[in-house]
Amino acid sequence: MSVWKRPTIWQWVSALFLFLMLREWLLPLQELTDTGVLWPFLVIVAGVLAIDVAVPYRWVTLPFKLLGLLWLLHATLFDTPLFTTDWLAELYRQIVHDIPLALEQDWGAMSILSRNALFDALLLVLITMLTYLVLEQRQGLWFVFLTELYLAVLDTFLPYDASAGIVRTLIFGFLLLAVSHLMRMTSMATVTEKRSRILFGSLMASLLVILISVGIGYAAPKKDASWPDPIAFLMGSGTEAPTAVMKKVGYDNNDEMLGGPFMQDNTLVFMATTNEHSYWRGDSKDVYTGVGWEKGDREYEAILDPQTYEWKNELFHGLETKKVEATLEFKGPQQFATVFYPGQLNKVSNYAPPNATVVYDKLNQQLEVRAGKINLIQPTGANGRTEYGPNTMLLKLHRYKVDAEVPIVSEKAIMEAGTDYPDEIKERYLQLPATLPPRVKELAQSVTKNAKTPYEKVRAIENYLRASGKYKYETKDVPVAAEGQDFVDHFLFDSMRGYCDHFSTSMAVMLRSLDIPARWVKGFAPGERVGSDDQNRDIMEIRNKDAHSWVEVYFPGHGWIPFEATSTFISPVRFNYDLQTSQPQIPIPVPDLGNQTSPDRGDGRFNELEEGDAIPGSSDSIPWQVNVGLAVVIAAAGFLAWRRRKDIQIWWLRRQIDQDKSNKYTDRFNLLLRMMEQVYTRRQSGETLREYASRITIPADKRQDLRYLTEMYERTVYGYKELEQKARSVAEQLIERLIRQLKP
Repeated sequence: MSVWKRPTIWQWVSALFLFLMLREWLLPLQELTDTGVLWPFLVIVAGVLAIDVAVPYRWVTLPFKLLGLLWLLHATLFDTPLFTTDWLAELYRQIVHDIPLALEQDWGAMSILSRNALFDALLLVLITMLTYLVLEQRQGLWFVFLTELYLAVLDTFLPYDASAGIVRTLIFGFLLLAVSHLMRMTSMATVTEKRSRILFGSLMASLLVILISVGIGYAAPKKDASWPDPIAFLMGSGTEAPTAVMKKVGYDNNDEMLGGPFMQDNTLVFMATTNEHSYWRGDSKDVYTGVGWEKGDREYEAILDPQTYEWKNELFHGLETKKVEATLEFKGPQQFATVFYPGQLNKVSNYAPPNATVVYDKLNQQLEVRAGKINLIQPTGANGRTEYGPNTMLLKLHRYKVDAEVPIVSEKAIMEAGTDYPDEIKERYLQLPATLPPRVKELAQSVTKNAKTPYEKVRAIENYLRASGKYKYETKDVPVAAEGQDFVDHFLFDSMRGYCDHFSTSMAVMLRSLDIPARWVKGFAPGERVGSDDQNRDIMEIRNKDAHSWVEVYFPGHGWIPFEATSTFISPVRFNYDLQTSQPQIPIPVPDLGNQTSPDRGDGRFNELEEGDAIPGSSDSIPWQVNVGLAVVIAAAGFLAWRRRKDIQIWWLRRQIDQDKSNKYTDRFNLLLRMMEQVYTRRQSGETLREYASRITIPADKRQDLRYLTEMYERTVYGYKELEQKARSVAEQLIERLIRQLKP
């Protein structure tokens, strides 16, 4: 009969170290996902650990864990009293409804209740298993290694800095192993009264060793790595600045660090059926940091029924417009929780999945899609009923239709717009970092010295970047600004080559330096026309290579008007050149597509625009250490293959027999005979098949099968007869049985 022993202080210490390690698994969720708070998950981890340490019987702890899980779901997702059945009935109904969706792995269509309940239950089971393995069975080394590997992968492949977590895990993990080992050693000690003293002294010694080792490793001077970063090497090497990592072009929500080379990516993103070629607007950003773009203060509006909602004059007004209807279907591997639309949006409809709500960023005109709606815990409505809000889980739409309108800009109207900008526009869209070099503003003033109105200045800067010949569109050979150098300053005065992010950011910053409100916009170019539908609307293919950025400029009384600074793109925005003036009209900026040469900067770089998806190679870019490593790997693989050559030969023969069962019986028998020779012994010179079948050492049942197959072979070869169907079927079964039984 087992005795319920009170847990010792060292068991609680082990549980604390395990909790701290499990916390490292949960911390990345806030940065890499849309998880808002972690405390419910940490409560589950702490609760399960406490119960399992205090109560050694699993069948006793299970009801307490389930009750605690229900309490946690109620506390986080319901506003009704705990001791009622309404919320339990709602929880049961949602789970039963969403079980088929979970089996189909359609997580986005599930309700927030079901997803939380499922994740919490899985977390509860996982922690229970870890408690048993790590604390009771004292098998903690594998978990320490797995945690370190998990953090290293996140730090290497995802935008998450896990360096501190790796060090913390090293400390907590080795302390856990030390306590576990010392508890096992002291349990075998003969002097009971000295166990605690021995354990405490040994633990302090282990703690000092770990802290001293980590402290020396952290504080000691470190030499830079002599080997290249493996991820940068695989994605595209460069001998310039270490930040010039080759990446693929595409739409990305993170624009905090612009620049660097990229590969053209031809992956399909979506198909669009539309009656107008236009840029597909996704988002805009207003804060220029000197190295990239971020969003400032935001004003959100929750739209719980997008099918019936309409937007009016969100981007521009007071201009002639053209109605646009477009249907977008996302065909490629990439999908987004952002709605892309031409011009300014009026309506979104016919979307799938249908359980979508929208969070609208009113200041940046961005639509972010959420997976349905949830009950708001606080506040409740004035009428006492529970209010609803958008889900926190992002949802990626597969298909939707947008009704929009694109402007036909009157040049005369925006020429006369003036400079009476609203205070909120000036405060938000004239921002520049204090570290912006003065020569950027001096260049903008020099370019616009003959321009009088804001519109003339906008056109002057646009023409300067597009058609002056000083700046070259380049995607591969793109230098990166040195640390501390401004992104725009580096492009305008040093590198003079880049792509849309360089041109659009430079135009926006130069305009702001002249007190003209401007902002940076991103989305996709119109794409490539591949056909038309029965209503004569164009069918467009939009691929990753069509990801694009441009500039929107604010004109009082009219709003935001798009402009294109990148030389290889032609803006689809229509302008009505209706000026009635004696002054010569400002010419339409035409990209210099015929001559892409640029001044010789003496750096010996390629100047042609490279197309396609190929990664540029370099004959001297692979270090000798890599070559030596590859040679060692190849040699080791060859040695192992030679040692296991018999197994490989047998595998190959089995594969030949299994692949083509339509072969003649004689051919299949010869293959079987070769396998027998590989496994047992080879036929001697002049030895008949019957003699060979009698000589080899095999069990009696195998020998009988082999003799039968041999007789069938002799009858086929020497009797010049094909086997009958029944005999052939029996022979095939015997061959299959012998093959399964053969082992080297």
